[in-house]
Amino acid sequence: MKDAGDRHAGSTRLAMTGAGSVVAGEQRGWLARLRHGLAERWFADVITARVENAVRVLDDEYWTQIRGGAPTLDREWSVRRENLDDALEAWRANPLARRIVALTTDYVIGSGIAVLSDSDWVQRYVDEFWALNGMAARLYAWCDELTRSGELFILLRTDPVSGMSFVRALPAQWIDEVEVDPDDYERELRYHQSPPGAGGDGGRWWPAVSEGNTGEEEVILHHAINRPVGCVRGESDLGPMLPWLRRYRDWLENRVRLNKFKTAFLWDVTIAGSPGGAEALRQKRFRYQTAPEPGSIIVHDDSETWDAVTPNIDAWDAKEDGKAIRLMIAAGAGVPLHFMGEGESATRATAAEMGDPTFRHYYGRQLAFGDLLLDLLRHAIRRANARGRGRPLNDLKLRCSFPDITKHDNLELAQSAAAIAGALEVYARQGWVDRRTAIELAMRFAGELVDVERVIERVKEEKQGA
Repeated sequence: MKDAGDRHAGSTRLAMTGAGSVVAGEQRGWLARLRHGLAERWFADVITARVENAVRVLDDEYWTQIRGGAPTLDREWSVRRENLDDALEAWRANPLARRIVALTTDYVIGSGIAVLSDSDWVQRYVDEFWALNGMAARLYAWCDELTRSGELFILLRTDPVSGMSFVRALPAQWIDEVEVDPDDYERELRYHQSPPGAGGDGGRWWPAVSEGNTGEEEVILHHAINRPVGCVRGESDLGPMLPWLRRYRDWLENRVRLNKFKTAFLWDVTIAGSPGGAEALRQKRFRYQTAPEPGSIIVHDDSETWDAVTPNIDAWDAKEDGKAIRLMIAAGAGVPLHFMGEGESATRATAAEMGDPTFRHYYGRQLAFGDLLLDLLRHAIRRANARGRGRPLNDLKLRCSFPDITKHDNLELAQSAAAIAGALEVYARQGWVDRRTAIELAMRFAGELVDVERVIERVKEEKQGA
């Protein structure tokens, strides 16, 4: 009995132990699920942040993010980059595109632009800056780039010891973003250079030149043309003409191809039934496998017949079609056709009248390019002053001297200046005009815009010195 009771008690204890193990296992599983849920809840933000950071690193390396700033009407960078590449390729490969760009540079820069100042120290700095940077030759490349891209990004590096600044123009294709003040899109803060131009290291930011960052060693000065209101970037002069330049190239290639094959011919030699049969025909084919040269003599019997066969290509006269496309290109460039070597399109009188709007356009571009140079030199001198060179001046008295657009203008201005000078002398004797008005009218008819008060002061100084 004892043995049976012991066995029963042992079985009971074993059963209870097994049940306890099941309960303990269920508790451990529930606790594990609870810990896993809490971990997911606690570390969800951390995991999400790490994933977003990893994605952001990849995006920064292979893509350009759309960063904050003032909303503008500029095109997306992908479209702008494509237009810039097309304009550069057109300038490289299309003679009309290169001629249009060269015309602008020839008239805007001409024999060269000089920057002058009435301050002796400023003039010495300008002369040194001009010589060290090779500005006499650099202006032509800058004007070409401004016409092709519609904007110039000039990197300004200032030597901390001498205070002299050195300049390099960055291609517009390298600058994929311009960051502006959120409250003022005309106030540019910095520029992002895309990775290809920065060695593939993800690009870099350049600070914009301003009065408050004269201590920065490297800054960028940005100038743009053809910039609509609400936009930060400029537009290329070649942009509206690119589709028509491509169409004219394709049209011209087709005309050349048609004319080439229109004059092509081949010899059709007919061999009458010969005694040799197929073998004789094979020998004739081997004999005549090289076509006779033009002007050569062919001797044969009546068993052979030679005929020159030409293709029947109906290449009608498409001169007016080509001229219509060229007119569209010329209108986009703002130049008449005779500016591009098509002299038979106008008489001398018509050409003179058609050139006036173009000259006005070039004159306006001269003023824009002059503003760029003056702005560049003002910042260079201000950065030199910040490094202890020279002395701060409220008025640098800088001005640009441009070449004349046309020689005909000089004759007209000289005649008008001589005529108004005689008339003003009579007006002054009669007391009809005062001195200031006389000077202002004389300079206006001479085609010069000057500060009348400064002219009067300098006249007084010369009289006192005499």
